[in-house]
Amino acid sequence: MTTTMRRAMRRMFAAGLPAAVAIGSVGLPATASALPVRGPIPVAGSSVAPSGTDTEVTFEARGLVLHGSLRAPAHPRTGAAVLLLPGSGPTDRNGNQPGLTANTIGRIADDLAAQGIPSLRFDKLGSGATGLAGLPPERLAEFGFTAQVDHAAAAARVLAERTGVPTDRLILVGHSEGAFTALALAERGIGHGGLGLLAPLPMRYLDLLTAQLNTQLDQAVRIGQMSVADADAARATLRDTIAGLRESGTLPARPDPLLASIGLVRSNAKFLAEADALDPVRLAAAVPDSTPVLLTCSDKDLNVNCAQVGPIRDELGHTDLHFAHFTNANHLLDELGPLPPGPLDMIVPLPQSLEFSAALHDWSARFPTDHN
Repeated sequence: MTTTMRRAMRRMFAAGLPAAVAIGSVGLPATASALPVRGPIPVAGSSVAPSGTDTEVTFEARGLVLHGSLRAPAHPRTGAAVLLLPGSGPTDRNGNQPGLTANTIGRIADDLAAQGIPSLRFDKLGSGATGLAGLPPERLAEFGFTAQVDHAAAAARVLAERTGVPTDRLILVGHSEGAFTALALAERGIGHGGLGLLAPLPMRYLDLLTAQLNTQLDQAVRIGQMSVADADAARATLRDTIAGLRESGTLPARPDPLLASIGLVRSNAKFLAEADALDPVRLAAAVPDSTPVLLTCSDKDLNVNCAQVGPIRDELGHTDLHFAHFTNANHLLDELGPLPPGPLDMIVPLPQSLEFSAALHDWSARFPTDHN
């Protein structure tokens, strides 16, 4: 990559264009503390006031101790319990990262508790109170996507023990990459009580990364920050790097600076290779018949568009599918109203999407009230 191209790419990312998918939840450690249950509802909060009580829980998975919150509603229903799964990167139990306080997952816990539905959410390895779980940073590269699914499976067992709802009858609600984790759990026989796939990762991991970077490169050329030749060179470097990762499961010791900036580094190689080996569309096709599914997309989501979600929707046709196509929600399920999507809506406090809260309420109202 030329010096001119590197400078152009730095300007492009500094301008805050839609970020490529955050890579490797265990490859980007963070130590931000998980947020407690919120107090009086803020202007930019959930569609409902916080309800119920959070109890701190810890559980062991693959020799590590993870931390989470079990939300017990004030007036619980029986027979339904939800495992909440956050998106990519160092995203904690509430859906937050350092510098990004979206509360996407915490808000969903509020919504569910208001309907009497208990839920469990937890800090992934590399986030919140779990942090590095006592590991030296260099060991995080040993934990890939399979480990992430293993950790979620351990959380499902905790939720089943606390609520009496068997793991196969739990409901899984995942946002973005969390929806991918939910599909992987469903393949293991967990969560057949229902699947909430919210703005899901809609294709193989590295294919989505390629699509997102291509969008950024196209915009950089369009606004004059990069030449066509430099953009084409970046695409070629990405293709070669992905081909090598898919063939050998490794990344170069000295990665290209642009690709390093979007997570294509050796510490994330295991996570990327394992995640990319699974196809969300194939996993969707394997969801058991008649499983209640909520699938969402939005016209103002700059990370995952509705056309990309189409193949997953098609493969879920054999399920009890509720497809919610939003017009004013961003990727974090915030309400944009008439505002256009842009880089600031990922960091400016915004209220929860009214379209989403209505869709979640309608879908969760159908959850069972008892089980056999």
